[in-house]
Amino acid sequence: MTLTWTNYTSFESVVAHYEDIKPIRERTLGTSRDIRPIGDRNRKHERIVKLSRNCYALSDGYHRGDGAFTYFSPTWGRGLMEYYAPIVWRKHKDGSESVRIINMTGPDNGSDPTRYSFIYRHTPRGLHFIKGNARQYISESGLYEDKIFLAKGKTVPAEEYRDRQKYSSEAARKYEVAHGWAQRKDDNAALMFTRDGGNWNWVHDTTTGKGVPKGPQVNKELKAQYKDALKKFFQWGMVMSPLIPLQQDYIMERIDEIRKHFHPHVTFESWKPEWSREVISDADHPMRLQLWIMFASQTHDGWGYSPTYAVKEVQTKDDLRRVRARFNSFINTNAGFMKQ
Repeated sequence: MTLTWTNYTSFESVVAHYEDIKPIRERTLGTSRDIRPIGDRNRKHERIVKLSRNCYALSDGYHRGDGAFTYFSPTWGRGLMEYYAPIVWRKHKDGSESVRIINMTGPDNGSDPTRYSFIYRHTPRGLHFIKGNARQYISESGLYEDKIFLAKGKTVPAEEYRDRQKYSSEAARKYEVAHGWAQRKDDNAALMFTRDGGNWNWVHDTTTGKGVPKGPQVNKELKAQYKDALKKFFQWGMVMSPLIPLQQDYIMERIDEIRKHFHPHVTFESWKPEWSREVISDADHPMRLQLWIMFASQTHDGWGYSPTYAVKEVQTKDDLRRVRARFNSFINTNAGFMKQ
């Protein structure tokens, strides 16, 4: 199946392409669904959809609002192609045009490479799709420094929201509330670009789109309470490291010991930050060595039968600085010193 690039120049070029496409004749439905593939007819889910005389959608299929190709319940978002299609192109009464571009709908840690590929291949001429740092952007100039953040949408149809509230587990609902995901309120994630009839340059409607989300931040107030304990734990661990045989069997035995200490009756249990805080706060804690090995085992440089570990390779101040940076990253997560 061949991928197609269009990068239409105008609303008229979208209409002309649509009218030039022969609808797919399906075995049972014939041409009643008016499915018109943008390119390769074997990729019929990637198509142009006529929503009205002055509004066309470029759809990659299998998204909310697509009644022809969907992974979702057919009742979710019925008739909302205009909202959930990746690219929607309009012609207005005054002759101006607008293009609405929306990323996938889902939580911030979600990913949809097929959607990114579709937007990249069909971004209107004069706009540029850019990927970087696990985020997506649209640029009017094509320059990375001029990029406009293309957020992941979090708005779901009313029927989906209702079903999620009804059937999701308590843990799933708490996650959605904490991350603002699966909400009913329009989160304004889509970007709108406009241009008048005599101008080929697209202009971003600055009332649309969202700012780049901030990543998790260190809870400095909480971490400060353990400042001295962390310093002593790190110094003790670095003194011990040359004596520790960081071999796979030894590491697994120590990890099993810390498991049996904190949850002896449960084989699998999510690590609780309070366990780490308990260990680093007590210089005589029986699991002190085990927690350090938990960290030290993650400092390997290289793979295979004989990996090297950074905690055992400290020769210079720079080596020590790199190990300390790795420890900070480890303990921030392991001891729950991060906040959204």
